[in-house]
Amino acid sequence: MNAPASAAAPRTFLLLGGGGFIGTNLAARLERGGHRVLLTGHGTRGASNGRWVDLPLTDTDGIMALIADHAIDTVVQLASSMLPSSTEAHYQAEQDAIIAPTRRLAARLADRGVRLVFFSSGGTVYGATSRDYATEDDPCAPIGFYGQAKLETELHLQFLARTRGLRLLTLRPSNPYGMHQSLTGAQGLVSVILGKLRDGGALEVWGDGTVVRDYIYIDDCVESVAALLVNDVAGTTLNIGSGIGHSLLEVVATVEEALGARVPLLFRPARPVDVPRLVLDVERLKGLGMYHHRSLIDGVRDYARRLGICR
Repeated sequence: MNAPASAAAPRTFLLLGGGGFIGTNLAARLERGGHRVLLTGHGTRGASNGRWVDLPLTDTDGIMALIADHAIDTVVQLASSMLPSSTEAHYQAEQDAIIAPTRRLAARLADRGVRLVFFSSGGTVYGATSRDYATEDDPCAPIGFYGQAKLETELHLQFLARTRGLRLLTLRPSNPYGMHQSLTGAQGLVSVILGKLRDGGALEVWGDGTVVRDYIYIDDCVESVAALLVNDVAGTTLNIGSGIGHSLLEVVATVEEALGARVPLLFRPARPVDVPRLVLDVERLKGLGMYHHRSLIDGVRDYARRLGICR
C-alpha cells in the first residue's frame, strides 16, 4: 500500500464537473492534503485554492491540452445534468451533453495513459435488488433514467478498459449529505430536512417512509475518495457508502433527536423510481483500508453545527 492521502507527494488533479456538491468537498480535501486541483464545469464554487478552468465537457481537445500543460495523470468525471427523478427528456439531453463527450474523452485518456475516475451512482444503478446489501459484482438493473445513463457510461468505459487499456476506477457512492449540498433541492434527504427546519414547512414523503437507503457524511465520502486517488487505485469498481441502512422515517427521527425539533410530514403517493431498499456492501473498500464512516446522528450533528442550525 502506498502512502496515505495526507503524506502523498503533491500532484495535480482535474475534476470535471467539480463545482457541484461532491466536487467542491473533494477539491477541498485534496487541497488540504497539499495537492493542486483544477476544476471545470458549471458554477464557480470549487475549493478556495482551486483553479477554475472555463472548459465544457464537449471540448475534448481543450481538456487534453490542459492535461498535457499541467502533467495531469488522473481525471475525475463528476459531471452530470440529471437527477434520480429525471425524465426521458433529461436522459436524451444527457446523451449529447455528458455521455457522448465522456466516451470521446475516455478514448483519448486511454491513448495517453491517464487514469479516469468515474462517479457513477450506487443508489440507482443496482435497481430493485432482493439482497440485503448490493455488492459491486451484482447485476445492475436500474429502473430510472438517471441510473440507466450511469450504467451505460460504466459499460462503455469498461469496454475501453478491456480494449484500449484505459486506467479506470468506477465509484458508486450511496447518498452523501453535508456542506455545500442544497437545503432546498430535489435530492439529499438529510439536507432537505435541515432546510425545512431552518425555513419552516413540511417534508414531502413519497410513499409510507419505509424505503431504506445508505447515507454517508460527505467528509467521510471524500476522505475515502481522496485516498483512492492519491494511492492510484484503478482496475476496479467500488461502492462508497456507510454499509448501513436507514428508512426515511428513521432519518427524520435521527434529525429530530439531534436537533431537538419536530419535522412536519406531508405524505404523497409512492414513486415508481424509488426501490424499497438499497444498502451498499462496502467490504471491498474496507479491504483496501480506505473505508471511513461516522454514525448518522454524529454526521447530522456536525452538519447542523456547521450550518448554524442547532438546538
